Amino acid sequence: MSRALLTDLAIGFGIGVLVAVGPFTPGAWLPSLAAGAGVGAAFVAWRAWQRHRRPEAEETDAASVEALPDVEAAPPAPPTPWRVWVALAMLAAVFTPTARWLYASWTASIWTNAHGILIPPVMAWMIFAALRRDPEKGPEASPWGFAFLLPGLFLVAVDAILRTFQLGALGLVIALPGVSLLFLGTRRTRAIAIPLLLGIFMIPIPNSVATHLYLKMITATAVEPMLTILGIPVLREGTVLILPNATFLVADACSGFATLYAAVGIAIVLAAYARSWPRRLLLVLSAWPLAVACNIVRVTLLVAAANRYGLGLLDTPFHAASGVATFWVALLVLLLISDRNALREAAT
Repeated sequence: MSRALLTDLAIGFGIGVLVAVGPFTPGAWLPSLAAGAGVGAAFVAWRAWQRHRRPEAEETDAASVEALPDVEAAPPAPPTPWRVWVALAMLAAVFTPTARWLYASWTASIWTNAHGILIPPVMAWMIFAALRRDPEKGPEASPWGFAFLLPGLFLVAVDAILRTFQLGALGLVIALPGVSLLFLGTRRTRAIAIPLLLGIFMIPIPNSVATHLYLKMITATAVEPMLTILGIPVLREGTVLILPNATFLVADACSGFATLYAAVGIAIVLAAYARSWPRRLLLVLSAWPLAVACNIVRVTLLVAAANRYGLGLLDTPFHAASGVATFWVALLVLLLISDRNALREAAT
């Protein structure tokens, strides 16, 4: 079995586990397991199809490598001292309660920070891709890491008393650059600055923030004329939509804040791999209007369907599926805007 196939199987297994334990699949373990296995198998099949479609390119690359003159192989990286592993294990133990709370927050509901479960694997992949291209394999370290690590540990210690868990999550995000500086050095930390910054989007933020961003009012105001276009009489009072057969409240969960939060994080990731500043700006600036527009369409269709078929529709999986669909539509549009050639190069 080739190394490439083993790598694809390992990645497919990880994706399958992520889908199975995430909030985007049903709560029952059997459907979640089936969904995870299906998505993981689909990824492995897609990678196999890609290799089958481009065998000539792989043979050309192999031939070009064989044609290169013999060069002295780079010395292998020295083994990691046991003290480093002990220090990392201690840090992991300190942040374990915070990590457990983060996982519980990410998987509690698709309406609140469900994208957070995707952030750690994306960060790990970006860090691995950046360090793999680093020609220097020797050990490096910077004492500036303590400037980040100590405040992060202080926040965790305070949070152990206050039990807010938000402070602990913030401390974890602040500590990550410190750990990188201490164990990887300044140069490598600079190379992985974007994925480390992405850690901010792991922190759960309450949907009530949408009130301060006027997302509920924006959604309700935009849905009103769209329902009128569909021929449905509607009267709006603030964020309440009064229809002939029912009354609907655009609540915090329907404001689109979760999609917006996820879209901004995804846009930053895609912008990091874009090779032109105009495309980077387009990705970052389009996240807000894209997320809001997708949510307005979702709420419009959901309200129209519930008005026709009854409010019981909101208690079915269709309601939750509409939220997941909004996230994936926003992701697809951002991928279409992104520099896909650069993403392919980074992934290989």
